[in-house]
Amino acid sequence: MKPRSNLISDLAQMANGAASALGTMREDVQMMRRGRAERSQAADGMVTQEDFEALMSRVDALSARIAHLESQLKQPAKAKRPAAKKKQG
Repeated sequence: MKPRSNLISDLAQMANGAASALGTMREDVQMMRRGRAERSQAADGMVTQEDFEALMSRVDALSARIAHLESQLKQPAKAKRPAAKKKQG
């Protein structure tokens, strides 16, 4: 039975190699498809989802800062007057 087990082992190794090659090919095709989609979006003036989310978080942060600054402007100004100097003379 030795030759038969070697045959089965060889077939299993070939199947493993084929599955690995197909997995690699699938990843390559996905990367090419993603690259084409990104180039197409860039040509149409569209941005990626990551860029959009980064921009929106920046807009949210700036909106919060503006709201804070506006609330500071609405508060009555605390008058800080320097101590009056006495004239010596």
